[in-house]
Amino acid sequence: MKKTVLFLIMLTISLTASSCYNDILPAVPLPANVTFQKDVQSIFNKNCIGCHKTGATVPDLTTANSYLSLTTLTDGEKFVISKDANASILFQAMTGKGAPLMPPNGSLSASKLALVEKWINDGGLNN
Repeated sequence: MKKTVLFLIMLTISLTASSCYNDILPAVPLPANVTFQKDVQSIFNKNCIGCHKTGATVPDLTTANSYLSLTTLTDGEKFVISKDANASILFQAMTGKGAPLMPPNGSLSASKLALVEKWINDGGLNN
């Protein structure tokens, strides 16, 4: 009897633990039009401008200066290469691939990275 109860308890625990494996949340769909001001700048405001503010660390990601700071040459490089997120220093830094990971205190969520990637690949417009 003890073996049967123990077997049932172990079976219940293993089935419960294994059932969680497939509980993956569906991906949040990206908006058809990702805008710089609404989608991308809000990411900077919440995660980046503590360090990347006027007169501090390049690029300046404050609302007034971020677009020009990202899309004009700085020391011979642009932080955003229109229609090529993987070649953009901004996206490389946000993913930690090809540049030091930003923000340094932890990575951004996949949905935030997807918004920035889509914005750059859609042309990196100031919209």
